[in-house]
Amino acid sequence: MNKQIKVLYVGDAGLVFGPMIFESPFIIETKDAYIRNWAQYLIDSLKKYNDISITHMSSVQAYRDFPKDYDKLREYDVVFLSDVSSEVLRFYPEFFPIEELREVTLLKEKEYVGMPDRLELVKRFVEEGGALIMAGGWYSFSGRFGNGAWYRTPIAEILPVQISEVDDRVETPTGVMVKVVDNNHEIVRGIPWDTCPPFLGYNKLKLKDDSLLLATIGESNDPLIVLSKRYDERVMVFTSDPVLHWGINFVKWEYYPEFWYRVFNWLRRK
Repeated sequence: MNKQIKVLYVGDAGLVFGPMIFESPFIIETKDAYIRNWAQYLIDSLKKYNDISITHMSSVQAYRDFPKDYDKLREYDVVFLSDVSSEVLRFYPEFFPIEELREVTLLKEKEYVGMPDRLELVKRFVEEGGALIMAGGWYSFSGRFGNGAWYRTPIAEILPVQISEVDDRVETPTGVMVKVVDNNHEIVRGIPWDTCPPFLGYNKLKLKDDSLLLATIGESNDPLIVLSKRYDERVMVFTSDPVLHWGINFVKWEYYPEFWYRVFNWLRRK
């Protein structure tokens, strides 16, 4: 029996407010607030596979609960980051309000404020045998108005792509198609990619020298699926959204579950 694949999936969820009702110029009512978990599409698609376990954290939860202890991070085989900004893992709730921290440290002689850099922990995780996926979205890579802000981070150093410092989104509301360029690789081999539905956008990235390109997207043949040769193909980039909104058609594809199952199996085995 295969060892269970343990995945820590961060992102692809958000707090939704509404409906908001403007009853008059002086009265604005918010009637609801809830977490919308787009990650559930991917999680549910893999439930039929007994050898994979996914722990999901929204950005709000990861801000508080993403492991700051390296041994806790090592309990997972794969870290999967999707549509989550770098600041979510770089900062801590304890940093705000800063005045409270200052008052606490003043009470302790020679005590300084500081927390582990969780992006450095993820980099170490990969360097010591763990696997990493970064998928696309408005807050992945550079992202919307650059707010993803993964450029010049420890994660940027280990990805097989170069991250722009400006908005890198390519919005394609009419849809763009996938083209596989390495049909022999186990992640994509045998899947009829000509039946893959169109994506509604992606992050435009450039390949590094140590990259292995498996598939492209759009008329410009921009990278879609990229592995890192430097880390023995244990680091993967998927430049479009694995769920909504860019992947709104992708999640309905017959081979969607099989593709992601292959991805996690490959990364764990490597």
